[in-house]
Amino acid sequence: MLVSLSVFSCTKTEEKPDTIISIEVSKDGYKPSDITVSRGQVVLFKVTALDEGISAAFGNVGHCFYILPPYDVMVKNIKKGQTKEVKVKMVYPGDFVFTCPYCSGIFPTNGVIHVR
Repeated sequence: MLVSLSVFSCTKTEEKPDTIISIEVSKDGYKPSDITVSRGQVVLFKVTALDEGISAAFGNVGHCFYILPPYDVMVKNIKKGQTKEVKVKMVYPGDFVFTCPYCSGIFPTNGVIHVR
């Protein structure tokens, strides 16, 4: 008999944050674009859009903040002047790209989170 066991780890959380990181996003990129956190920390990311992103071409979608898999966490449609938040438990060690899928390829909107 073959038994399959899948483990699913959700990194988005409602736990109390251990640290808060404020990030600004614009057509010039993310500030900061290089972030280091400790493995196991719950991080509250506060992302503020300084401009409209690619709104004229794509129906006013603004910016987003997307941490690529294995985190796979996204905050969408951050409009100019708006701040959106997401709490993430940093369970995977390594270096992980974050980006704005709306703008990447057009503007330098990407960065790296180092989980140590």
